[in-house]
Amino acid sequence: ARETNVVIISDLDPDLPSVVLDREAFHGALLNLVINAFQAMPEGGTLTLKANTSNGNFLISVTDTGTGIAPENRRRIFEPYFTTKAKGSGLGLAIARRIIEAHSGTITVSSETDQGCCFQIALPINRKEI
Repeated sequence: ARETNVVIISDLDPDLPSVVLDREAFHGALLNLVINAFQAMPEGGTLTLKANTSNGNFLISVTDTGTGIAPENRRRIFEPYFTTKAKGSGLGLAIARRIIEAHSGTITVSSETDQGCCFQIALPINRKEI
């Protein structure tokens, strides 16, 4: 983060419950969101990682102050092979979404062009298996 002038803010509720999940797969999904955030802030910025609970869900958000996602691309970002990156495969967000949905969760995005974006994951707290 220091090399890229990105400040990382961690806002984790100290009373988070345990959630049943495939640690390796879920780590891959989160890593993809973090890598995308860094790529969206080539001149630096702020990456905020937040975790809390609400309405029986474990919520995780990954928010950046980067370039944002153009309105015409927002509805397609989870489609396999859709990318706006010169060297992107278009698989990262599609795979992340499938991993999250395999955990009975959802992922949503909100974004403003040139103001960054926020990906929010919601996982049911009482899920017993994967």
